[in-house]
Amino acid sequence: MTLSSCTNTEIPIPEAEIYFPKVKIIINNNCMSCHNSSDPANWQGRPVKFDTDTDIISMYALIKSSVADPVSPTNPRMPTIGSLPATDIDVIVKWYNKGGKSTD
Repeated sequence: MTLSSCTNTEIPIPEAEIYFPKVKIIINNNCMSCHNSSDPANWQGRPVKFDTDTDIISMYALIKSSVADPVSPTNPRMPTIGSLPATDIDVIVKWYNKGGKSTD
């Protein structure tokens, strides 16, 4: 009689979370009313614009500091109507900590 056993000791490694799609949603919902240059007459957020992924990625450090770092005369809190929910700030900080790219 032959006994065999099948054991799988491999534990699946979860795919690293990608934060950029969530960051884009946060920006779309909270920032685009001012930082959208497609309507020059109403573009209040000059010179910062978030029209494209490249625009967002190029401003990753500024985005994080504007929502998560201490307020100062050179670092106002964004959005100006009030702080983002803690869960949104957490997503932005995690994206920043990973490198602030579209693949992060």
